Amino acid sequence: MKNKFILTLLLILLVSAGFASPARADEIALAQTVQASQTAEYPIELRNDTAASHEYGLTLSGLPDALAASFTQGGPQLDKVSVAANSFTMLTLRIEVPADTAIGHYTAQFSASRDDGIPLMHPLSLNVENTYAVQIVSQSLNLNTFSGQEFTFEITAANRGAAALTNLALAVEAPAKWIVSTDPATLSSLETGAQATIQVRVQVPASQVARDQDLKLSLTSDQTTSPESAIMVRVQKSPTFFYGALGIMLLAVGGVLIYFRSKGRR
Repeated sequence: MKNKFILTLLLILLVSAGFASPARADEIALAQTVQASQTAEYPIELRNDTAASHEYGLTLSGLPDALAASFTQGGPQLDKVSVAANSFTMLTLRIEVPADTAIGHYTAQFSASRDDGIPLMHPLSLNVENTYAVQIVSQSLNLNTFSGQEFTFEITAANRGAAALTNLALAVEAPAKWIVSTDPATLSSLETGAQATIQVRVQVPASQVARDQDLKLSLTSDQTTSPESAIMVRVQKSPTFFYGALGIMLLAVGGVLIYFRSKGRR
């Protein structure tokens, strides 16, 4: 639901002339409506109608800290942009909306501060809906395993939204060389109010040192993503390592006893 709105900023109009805008009840603002867990995008046209090129500092103020805003022209993030004389440039304002963002109407102020000190501002609004919502409602918090071995656990996914979810899958962020598989790999559909169990199988490499490791879990679908959760996995050295060490020790002790017995008979 990413409707495109174009912001035309007419430089020096009213601002450079020193006129103040009269107070009024009505207001026009850039607006977007997105689902929690999605990204709102606002295409912006920044126009320079003066006879000289200018650089503009880009900021957005007024949103909660959890709503991260950034500016881009299709590449790296920008905090300033240059516009040639009597020309314009296009940029995109992106607002990341986390899955746990409260439903509501948010307002902010977009500002492009010109290098000669003239500020250009325009109001912005963001409507956050939660038609789609999915959560991990049951999982282990701590697990124990051994290096070189496999362990399994289950999670329960619940559709807390008002519409069905499609292509629901569990994403697991694991340490390097750990092999993770899920069953089912994908749920084609999960109706509203329904729950589903997903089994996770993890193979720990034999080279894994004994230490605590975190697995980060999240549910993804065509419509939304769940808040992230984590499981702490305590990895110990494989019991075969201890058995092997014990066997070597017993062989060494046995060798010593045999040696001294043979010496004693002489």
